[in-house]
Amino acid sequence: MAHVGDLVVTSGVVNANDILGVTYVKKGGKLVSSGKLTGGLVIDEGGNAVISGEVDRNIVNNGNLVLSGRVAGKILGSGKLVLGSKAHVSNQDLPIEPAPSTPVA
Repeated sequence: MAHVGDLVVTSGVVNANDILGVTYVKKGGKLVSSGKLTGGLVIDEGGNAVISGEVDRNIVNNGNLVLSGRVAGKILGSGKLVLGSKAHVSNQDLPIEPAPSTPVA
């Protein structure tokens, strides 16, 4: 089942689903994802992410990123990056796109 909206990771999270918004990994957060992150990924200093799934937009990595999946955008930032042999980064500039807000009826 998809997570609708942005996701903020402050502890350990394992994800195998779609995240329909931006995924934020904060200091002390640990994300392991084999799902699809549609809005992009932001890793703060002190945050950690292991991605074997897909990221549909840019990644801003100021923490630690291990990538063996696919990134449709670019990887930006000054964090540590480990690319696995199956990693693919297209390097198109696809800015991070927050989830659309739903109007309150």
